[in-house]
Amino acid sequence: MKFESALRAVLEELGVEASGGQFDRLCEHQRLLEFWNRRMNLTAIHEQKAIIRRHYGESLFLHRELPATETLVDVGSGPGFPGIPVAVLRPRASVTLVEANRKKAAFLREATRGWPNVRVEDCRIADWSGTADWALLRAVSPVSVIPDLAGRVANVAILGTERPDEGPFGRWKGFQLPWGKRRRLWIGAAR
Repeated sequence: MKFESALRAVLEELGVEASGGQFDRLCEHQRLLEFWNRRMNLTAIHEQKAIIRRHYGESLFLHRELPATETLVDVGSGPGFPGIPVAVLRPRASVTLVEANRKKAAFLREATRGWPNVRVEDCRIADWSGTADWALLRAVSPVSVIPDLAGRVANVAILGTERPDEGPFGRWKGFQLPWGKRRRLWIGAAR
């Protein structure tokens, strides 16, 4: 199955609408990801079905569940998940992709070149000087970054398996992801 038809199926299954231009941007991101992943390890997931569901599908699910917001920071963005799909579908939101690995940050800059709503910061979240309405976490350990987010973000959305510990963010609400029994979206607000 081609990426385009599989992505359309995921969008339909989730009830997420994407304009033609947004759909094209998601497909262009996937093409760049595939090309760059041959030269450097951006993602360990290589099987197309898993890429569509785990990377794009989870990001699209998160987009669907988040309320309207003005600013988001994707912590440890890696190849751009969930930040890039969220930025594509929320063109009025300002999205910062924070990635400490300089090679991955270079990929993120190339993938979002010319996008007015995306900024890439090549640093650890502890060294990031910004603030945001929402922090998005996916491929990072929440316990290692949540303390650095306290006082700088109002809400946190985590794609993962384990319910996060209570701390500066709490009242965690969990949403089961459609393609697995263990993975969830956890949403918490600052205390």
